[in-house]
Amino acid sequence: MTIGIGVLATSAAGRTKNVVPDTAVVIADTMGSYGDVDSHARLHKAFMFPDAGVYAVAADRVDMASELLFAFAKFVKDIPKEKRTHGAITRTLASVCYGYKRDKFTAHEFPKLRLPPKEMDPATVTPELNATVQAAWENFSIGCDLILATFCGDGTVCFLQVSGAEHEICNMVLPGFAAIGVGSQNAVFWLSRRQQTLGQLPLRAGYHAYEAKRMAESSPHVNDHLDIIVATNEEHWFCTTHPSLHTEKEHPEINVKNLKRMWKRYSPRDTSKLGT
Repeated sequence: MTIGIGVLATSAAGRTKNVVPDTAVVIADTMGSYGDVDSHARLHKAFMFPDAGVYAVAADRVDMASELLFAFAKFVKDIPKEKRTHGAITRTLASVCYGYKRDKFTAHEFPKLRLPPKEMDPATVTPELNATVQAAWENFSIGCDLILATFCGDGTVCFLQVSGAEHEICNMVLPGFAAIGVGSQNAVFWLSRRQQTLGQLPLRAGYHAYEAKRMAESSPHVNDHLDIIVATNEEHWFCTTHPSLHTEKEHPEINVKNLKRMWKRYSPRDTSKLGT
């Protein structure tokens, strides 16, 4: 179980150059669950592939998310900068998701049908077997939900959400924010209340994401730890509430210490003085 949140923003330089949006902020907690009993309080679900310019958070099966994201980053990196458009990136993600699902499906589902784990041509099998395989395919999930950000050749953010169960890839540049996991409804409600938009400055957008993560903590499946990634086309930053040996630099403004200070100033006010 988890909460994963992503927001878009535009820096002052991006406004001047009309590169909108040019910044992505993704946040995740670190609570992980296994079945109905076991959980792990330090299951990190934020991913960085700086060489490919890919940054993401995941929900559900983090192991499957890591496999899929590794493949996606590899293929995105191979797209020439001048051809790195939103459409090209989306098609690449769709191809990677399809290939990943196909490989997992044939490996895990075909043996249950007494079929060898290799791709099957629907035109060469009986209609009955084809219908059985089709039904199993439609019910088979890639096992994870994702919010990911990468960058087009012009420096703007390509911001996508993957729904593993629904087999959908959604462009989330508008409204400019997204959330996945068990606390996502609380997070989306708060980001909507704050009127989060892709044109806001990174500090404001990052703080809105932090607030939304705090709101999601009302779920018993979300813990109070978090990992934060801030990224532009040129650089990235990372910070975490856990003791860590990582060597990534923290964003000068969107970091745990500063966000906690802002929470004390801007969070919803206490109403106890109004009476019981």
